Amino acid sequence: MNNKIFIGIDIGGTKISIVFFKNYKIIKKLKLATNPIDSPTKNKPELIAENILKSIDGYKNNVFEIGIATTGIINNGKWSVLNRQILGEFYNFPLTKYIQDKLKVPVFAFSDTEAAALAEFEFGAGQKLSNFFYITVSTGVGGSMVIENKLYSKSPNLAGAFGHMVIAQNGKLCGCGRRGCIEAYASGTAIDKILKQSKYKDLTTKDMLLNYNKAAWSKKIIEEVSKYLAEGVVNVNSLLGIDQFIIGGSIGLNSIVFDEIKKQTKLISKEKIKFKKAKLKNDAEVFGCLAKSSIHKLSVN
Repeated sequence: MNNKIFIGIDIGGTKISIVFFKNYKIIKKLKLATNPIDSPTKNKPELIAENILKSIDGYKNNVFEIGIATTGIINNGKWSVLNRQILGEFYNFPLTKYIQDKLKVPVFAFSDTEAAALAEFEFGAGQKLSNFFYITVSTGVGGSMVIENKLYSKSPNLAGAFGHMVIAQNGKLCGCGRRGCIEAYASGTAIDKILKQSKYKDLTTKDMLLNYNKAAWSKKIIEEVSKYLAEGVVNVNSLLGIDQFIIGGSIGLNSIVFDEIKKQTKLISKEKIKFKKAKLKNDAEVFGCLAKSSIHKLSVN
């Protein structure tokens, strides 16, 4: 098995990361658009699976196992969307069976935020923490937790679904169908909508954070987004008593956003809430797959 490859796959709302591991080391990375213009995948999960299969076809004879971390809901290997605005609308697509039947290797799948939390616990910023809450702020907003040195996983329910915590009654419509969710106010998708309705409609969230983060209008958006995230953090702290938070995701890892979340949290809570950036950054989800793999389980037992 030492010569075999483990593949970790992270299916996000915008991109898919495929990472090849050998003896715990990354040997290759591939990036795909989740919904490419030339072959749109919205409402078509089988196309997403086929794009993944095409990308790893040349390596299939050397693979011993594949782990998938994905946005949405996974229940016994079946994949359903949560935010219909991101990937469209489909339910109970047999994701693991579809790929396993084609490649003839074991495949497992679980939530992307669960994967990231597990990765940070095993290999990253949460290694010395027995309790913490992981939040990802990217295309969407998600969360998962480690409690008493164990990943809290109650799939397929939404325990830990931080982004779909309502913080504004009768607020903005979220892609999940509810109103007032954090994700409707503080995700990359939400920021893109704000920009589209302004005179900066040609900019993306990435443009804003990289090139205009010192502009007054940009600072105002970041402040508003961070206020909603801070409300969620304080709610989690009040409900569960967790005071350690790890922030990940392409937006959450931005230093200006990260610092603003800390600032806004301090303004509304007297508790000593502590924050860390995700150490594994954008590889957290695939490292979470590695942590859940059979080879890792054998190595720690």
